[in-house]
Amino acid sequence: MTATLVLEAHFRGRTLVARPVGELIPATYERLRDGLLKYATEEPAAIVVDLAGMRAAIASLLTVFPTVRDRISDWPGVPLVLAAARPPLRTLLDFSAAPRFVPTYRSVSEALEGLNAAPPRRRYQLELPCELGSGRLARQVVEQRCREWGIPAMVPAAEVVASELTDNMVSHARSEGWLRLELGSNTLTIAVADADPSPPRLRVPGLRVAGGRGLVLVDKLSRRWGTASRSPVGKVVWAVLTVSSRIRAHPSGADPASAPSGVRCR
Repeated sequence: MTATLVLEAHFRGRTLVARPVGELIPATYERLRDGLLKYATEEPAAIVVDLAGMRAAIASLLTVFPTVRDRISDWPGVPLVLAAARPPLRTLLDFSAAPRFVPTYRSVSEALEGLNAAPPRRRYQLELPCELGSGRLARQVVEQRCREWGIPAMVPAAEVVASELTDNMVSHARSEGWLRLELGSNTLTIAVADADPSPPRLRVPGLRVAGGRGLVLVDKLSRRWGTASRSPVGKVVWAVLTVSSRIRAHPSGADPASAPSGVRCR
């Protein structure tokens, strides 16, 4: 009989609990990987993988979990943890490298408690119209958030990245969209969504081809950037900037959900 693996899921609050049921073998590896990646695009607060119903006999296949965690850590920035593995899977998991890269808990309840105890990520999102003034709008928002979040030294680089991504939304995608800023422990993620599914292309400086040159700046200023598809249509272009602990200041007491004066929110 051919081994099967079914991926079930339900929400516990804003956290998605994914439960693979069946056997993890080479033939079901991609099904598990792609299923978890698809869940992450729905942007839950976190994903707990409940391993109580999964079997495996090959330790190397458990790298599926570090692979997924690496793919979603920058965008959409969804934490992934493992829980409730039973013997002999627990023994195989300990033998593998997976627990070194993915937090592992004895039960789903313990995993949820661990996630709730983690410091919250600061996030701000603003709707952007398809207008030339959206680039200025993005820079204004970036400056205010960086100062309120205690990272004023990030303003110059973050403004450039946000402005370039927003200009691409307006000039190339020709659609409205949104700008999202998210501050982690040592990263600032800047993302812009639009309605055009075509990924942006990085142009080599000096070539006589229109467009794409702004991404050269994004590439230089960020430690990583990329594109993700957006449901039901469109894409998100994101960039991750490194925030050094030495440039952090005390954040202001301003309301992080408030928009700066003059900003058009829809």
